[in-house]
Amino acid sequence: MDSAVDAHSATLQCPRCRGVFMIQDGNLNVDENCPVCQAEVSLSVYQRLFRAVSLESVSQPSEGDDAICTFYPDLKAENICDACGSFMSERATIHWSEKKYCLPCLYRLREEEPSSDFKASSKLYDKRALALVTLLAPLTLFTAPLALFLLLRHRKDRSGFVPRTGATWWIALILSILWIAGWGTLMVIWISLIAEGIS
Repeated sequence: MDSAVDAHSATLQCPRCRGVFMIQDGNLNVDENCPVCQAEVSLSVYQRLFRAVSLESVSQPSEGDDAICTFYPDLKAENICDACGSFMSERATIHWSEKKYCLPCLYRLREEEPSSDFKASSKLYDKRALALVTLLAPLTLFTAPLALFLLLRHRKDRSGFVPRTGATWWIALILSILWIAGWGTLMVIWISLIAEGIS
């Protein structure tokens, strides 16, 4: 992201292809497609993005034999990406967890090769399963098997942003098994009563 000099518009870069598009001051919710790769871009913009910034104070222009930025060839390379080794100006550098990354590497580490250090979100499948067997209790004929599937399918993926115990997973597992057993018993009784009525 680059703040525009006139403080009434800002330049955004697509995280996938680095295509550029402009947004105007006051448009704090961006929900559109990249004009280059057509990837969906959805984000909330802080008003601070539109402040006037002197680019000379952020990045130095390249001169003579200086190494140049991979992403902004007119700027001097001041940093090196810790992931791919690209030369970057301060303008192209993203500081993350005491390291420096370029935008394509940050996108790759967060979205394509997710690591706990770069998680943008965490899906807590055990809590989803627990909600299926408690909040949707009248529908557990359908939701209990789904909860059991989620628990078994994602049994190794219990990580989150904070340390968690496995209590939620076990509670959801026990409840889903009990609901399935209860519904199975009711169906057996119902079928046997129908069979007796026919005979």
